[in-house]
Amino acid sequence: MVIFNPFDHVNKKDIKMRVAKLKKKNPKLSNEEICRLLIRKKSRWCAAAGAVTALPGAVPLLGTLVVIVGGTALDLTAMAFFLTEMILEVAAVYNRNLELTGTSREAVWVLVSSVGSSAAGRGFSKLTVAQLSGSTFIRLVEHALLALGIRATQKTILRVIPVIGMFIAGWVNYYTCKKVGAFVIKHYSENPCSDAWEGETIDVEVDVQNE
Repeated sequence: MVIFNPFDHVNKKDIKMRVAKLKKKNPKLSNEEICRLLIRKKSRWCAAAGAVTALPGAVPLLGTLVVIVGGTALDLTAMAFFLTEMILEVAAVYNRNLELTGTSREAVWVLVSSVGSSAAGRGFSKLTVAQLSGSTFIRLVEHALLALGIRATQKTILRVIPVIGMFIAGWVNYYTCKKVGAFVIKHYSENPCSDAWEGETIDVEVDVQNE
């Protein structure tokens, strides 16, 4: 069971208002340019999350323990939330209806694919994800969080380096968000129709394994 499902915590109403306000403020910008503004802002938030959660590493011994145990978990939670929000923001820019179940299914597929979860390579095509039932939908979110968690674990040793660890953690988060953002823009710009994500649901067995 997923302890933290970012799709349960994003405020879709705020996302729609934020996107509408940005479009109104920049009427001459294309959808892609609007998305890049959103991604740039989210990348900065992700960088800040990485730096802040690595901050206790500046304190010898106790600080190192806090970073390894708590900092990594908090960093993962923040990254999952910001990336999910970013994906839905881009979806809104490309006129997706955020209230539709199909939009959330599509966003999950984009998240899983963008972070490199093994689920994306084990027969989980767009059609399969579009028909997933609620419980399997949650398991697929778990795949994406697992992929993010592995990346967070890989940089844990760097996070504990006093001061330098903060900059490294922040840079890694910034780079990850920008890379995911590029994939998200490519998906939504090349797939203007969202009808394929609506339909009957099916149950699919999803085994969460190490990537």
